Amino acid sequence: MTRRILLALAATSFTLFAFASPHTAQERQVGNRTPIGDRSQGTRQVVDTADAETLRRNLVAAYDETDALIRFLAGYEVIRKSDVMEGYELVCQKLETESARIGQMSAAELMMQSDNLPNMSNLIRLAEISRSIRNDAKVQKVLLKAERLSQSGALSKAASSARKKLNSPALIPPTPGFPPSCNWDDPSTYPSGADLAISNGVALALHALADALPGILGFFFTVPNAVRIALVIAAYAVDEVTNALAAVAADAAYCEAVRLLIEKNMTNDEGFMALLFTNDFYLGYLLNTVRSSLTKATNTGIPTNCGNARLTEALTYFDSSDAFTGTGPDRVTVYNKLRAAYQNIGASACVQ
Repeated sequence: MTRRILLALAATSFTLFAFASPHTAQERQVGNRTPIGDRSQGTRQVVDTADAETLRRNLVAAYDETDALIRFLAGYEVIRKSDVMEGYELVCQKLETESARIGQMSAAELMMQSDNLPNMSNLIRLAEISRSIRNDAKVQKVLLKAERLSQSGALSKAASSARKKLNSPALIPPTPGFPPSCNWDDPSTYPSGADLAISNGVALALHALADALPGILGFFFTVPNAVRIALVIAAYAVDEVTNALAAVAADAAYCEAVRLLIEKNMTNDEGFMALLFTNDFYLGYLLNTVRSSLTKATNTGIPTNCGNARLTEALTYFDSSDAFTGTGPDRVTVYNKLRAAYQNIGASACVQ
């Protein structure tokens, strides 16, 4: 389903931009019957009552599906609390009002105004894409992941981080005030490349749909197009979520790179470990890496010998938030205990 949405996005973007023609201010003036764009009277989209009823159904579907889409997105707190979503309820009310008004218009009125309305194919695509986004299980999965990360604080923490990307795993300088947001026991909570692609694809689809619609619908409406406003709000809200997920993904890459480097050197000290007992940031990182490794080994039936005992001894030098509380000489003691704890994993006997 998600693959079809992304493929539909590419096709939709081309179709919408190909069919959506720019509207001049003169063409939108009240009472002006000049055909919009390159649509001539010979190619009007509504020529009889049957066409008018088809247009009505498509207009109502566009309004109703857009209303459902923005309410669907607002069902996730991570999106609802976004600044761009402020006042979205008023937009939804406007969508409902206009949908009801279109439903009550006569066929003759619709026929008169049809040249001032979006191309019918655009309306159909709008409803289809909106419906697909709401019903796609993988889109829902990404939004739920973003919701959990937001509730844990990881999303806002990562989004506010100003850390630079690392080019070399051999040098990992900490950034004061911006420690990475790491999940020591379940890296599956990190956003994947597929998650980012899905979120970004949804945002692009919404932007494309919004850009294909006029800001004001001729003299049929005297207020800005509520559908376009709703799509713009939804698009920028999803943009914010995508950017926040990308920040968490950057944290994940950092966390796993340091973790792998620590694990590599725990049994083969090549000088890098000197950093771990001269810097509180890395000492705490070492603690969490070792503790997570012991937990994983225990849960998978790998013997840890006296590893947990060495870990308990090391923990006496940390507070409840895993901040180092010892003195300078204690750093070497802690490092040796944590290294011994890690080396006990899978060892044939207790490593002291």
